[in-house]
Amino acid sequence: METDEMSQFLVNEGLRLGADEIIAVATNKTLRQIRFGNNEITITKTWDEVVAEVLLEKDKTVLTATMTDTSRGSIRETLRDLIAMTKVMKPHEDYSPLPEGPFRYREIPRLYDKRISTLEEKSVDYVIAAINSATESGANRSAGTLLVEDSVSKLTSSRNAEGNRKKTTINLSIRSLADGESSGVGITCGTNLDDFNPEKAGEEAGGLAKMSLRAESGKLGRYNVVFSRVANAVLFDIVAGMNSAFYVGAGISCFIEKLGEKVASDRIALYDDAQVTGGVGSTPFDDEGNPTGRTTIIENGVLKTHLHNSLTAKKYKTKSTANATRTRLYRTWMPLPWNVLVKEGEHSDEELLEEVKNGLFVNNITYVRFQDYRKGDFSGIIRDGLFKIENGELTSPVKGLRLSDNILHLLQNATALSKDAVQINHWWMEFDTPSVWTPLVSARNIGFTVATK
Repeated sequence: METDEMSQFLVNEGLRLGADEIIAVATNKTLRQIRFGNNEITITKTWDEVVAEVLLEKDKTVLTATMTDTSRGSIRETLRDLIAMTKVMKPHEDYSPLPEGPFRYREIPRLYDKRISTLEEKSVDYVIAAINSATESGANRSAGTLLVEDSVSKLTSSRNAEGNRKKTTINLSIRSLADGESSGVGITCGTNLDDFNPEKAGEEAGGLAKMSLRAESGKLGRYNVVFSRVANAVLFDIVAGMNSAFYVGAGISCFIEKLGEKVASDRIALYDDAQVTGGVGSTPFDDEGNPTGRTTIIENGVLKTHLHNSLTAKKYKTKSTANATRTRLYRTWMPLPWNVLVKEGEHSDEELLEEVKNGLFVNNITYVRFQDYRKGDFSGIIRDGLFKIENGELTSPVKGLRLSDNILHLLQNATALSKDAVQINHWWMEFDTPSVWTPLVSARNIGFTVATK
């Protein structure tokens, strides 16, 4: 079945079998993945996926399902199982009806690029260009992944919501080594080839790897720090993810009972925007059929709102922020960010380093682990470029340090931001936000530890 026919069939069949409400999103996608290591392409894979996602309500009991077998018989069987399950489950205490349509959805510019959908074998050229650029910049070997996606989705609701989404994305991550320890990373992504630059990603990865040669062991303590865009993508993915009303309600957030409070310095403003041009996470509608837009999470350091779907909005006596979706990792229905935007500052990258004068430059944060979610205490391994800042310039490389601090402390100690925000998506982002647009950020008095023997 085509996506239009499939989503309508799901809704019609669900109502026929006894559902009070139902919404379905049917997606047909083609994916191409190229993996490379030691400067050579190791795997090239292309596959098609047809996925149907459904939210069904009967007698105020809400259930969801994801179907990869989308034959009519399998769909009927899954819907019958869901209806049967509603008879033995408790009604949802925060049940709220699905949004009532019809809606008009805004067309998002540059969400689809035909050149991406027809790349096929030409995508290998982008990988080779990134590897060559990294080698020319000082790397001995490079590894990484290119993922290309072309998708068509149709949303249909029993409450008169209906929408179409056609989208392409391309994402390259390259990690380069100059020796056994000295590494760098480069990332480029978008929905349009005009925003995609594999040569620059390779140059950044190779250049950082070369700069990291002959690193000295760092000392534990507190430093003034400039966080790179890659590092900030990890940090602000956490901040936005923890502001999902689901995580707040589950008690695994440091933003519990902090609405209206100062949680960051005046310089920090953070938004979730599903309509941003070229955003990897951009979408005209959420998975409940609500038209999407921009939501202010933090402004002038003050926490303004959490991210909501209809159910969490009912619980907190507010309106949905049109963030209903399923987690990309666990396929659980909850509110999550689409594209996280960090408001830029007034400094150039060089001026930001000059402002800090002496401290550390952190390029990448990996393996983030929380000691206390409610307090915000966390740690993360630093890799792919850690350097001293001396007299406003990057100097000798450092190794062996682990970032050990607190999310709220880090936000409250942010001192300045650079001018240019860049879109970042990579697999170290713990809350799996599709993209974070971020500049450089400086912060004072940030804690680092070293391994103990």
